[in-house]
Amino acid sequence: MTFFRHAPAAMALILSLAALPAVAQEGEPSPDEAIATVNGSPISYSDVALADEEMGAALARLEPEMRFQYLLGMLIDRRVVALAAKEKHIDDDPQVKRRQDYFNEKALRDVYWVQLMQDKVTDEAVRSYYDKNIAGAPAEQEAHARHILVQSKAEAEKIAGEIKAGKGFEEAAKEYSKDPGSADGDLGWFRREEMVPEFGNAVFSMTPGELSEPVETQFGWHVIQLVELRDLPKPAYEEAHDEIVRQLAREEGQKLMEKLRADAKIEIVGAESAAAPSGGRPQIVPQE
Repeated sequence: MTFFRHAPAAMALILSLAALPAVAQEGEPSPDEAIATVNGSPISYSDVALADEEMGAALARLEPEMRFQYLLGMLIDRRVVALAAKEKHIDDDPQVKRRQDYFNEKALRDVYWVQLMQDKVTDEAVRSYYDKNIAGAPAEQEAHARHILVQSKAEAEKIAGEIKAGKGFEEAAKEYSKDPGSADGDLGWFRREEMVPEFGNAVFSMTPGELSEPVETQFGWHVIQLVELRDLPKPAYEEAHDEIVRQLAREEGQKLMEKLRADAKIEIVGAESAAAPSGGRPQIVPQE
């Protein structure tokens, strides 16, 4: 069975981060439009969107059409088995009741959490975060540097002395450096966090053209020369929008979960045996 004709419109719904619209836009299918039936029981676009919420992360590497086909096929198989179970009155089984209660609670939490986050993570909040933390913050820098790696501080001091006396840095790197990844010592452009802390901190405290004192890292001793610094371009608001939404959702979710827990009366039966390690209970915030 092929479902390719449904894929573009369906995937637009599946990949939407917002709740499905109650009324479809002109030219788009309704979320409740049936795309398959099993013994007369319809499966809709909104069912596929919910299945993607459940399984989307595991299918992220699939092409959109294949992902849609997989999800719809899975829903058809599930509906076939579920209808057969109803015929056998399995819906009266206590195990089914327990699962229904569990997933009913999860559905309440999921929908209400989205509503709470929509109140917190507004367009105004996203724009304010961008203006303060990106547009109004100092630009992130990257450095162009070169280095010579040796095994002892004494070697590094000797090489630095030769360079200060007029020896070319590239010549010294080719003669002394133990770094197999850069025979001439040139590291190209990099950001501070891309290097081990001792190296990154040393580079970004220097001025262009400066030669460092010997710097020790886990790899050995370095003689470093900073060639140039430059500001990285700041992302436009539209480029940064989705990541800001995720950041705000994490921050606001953590604060909200702490408040909800503080306001609730929580008792753990057998608290001593169930107590968390000395480090305390890790905070788990519902997904955005």
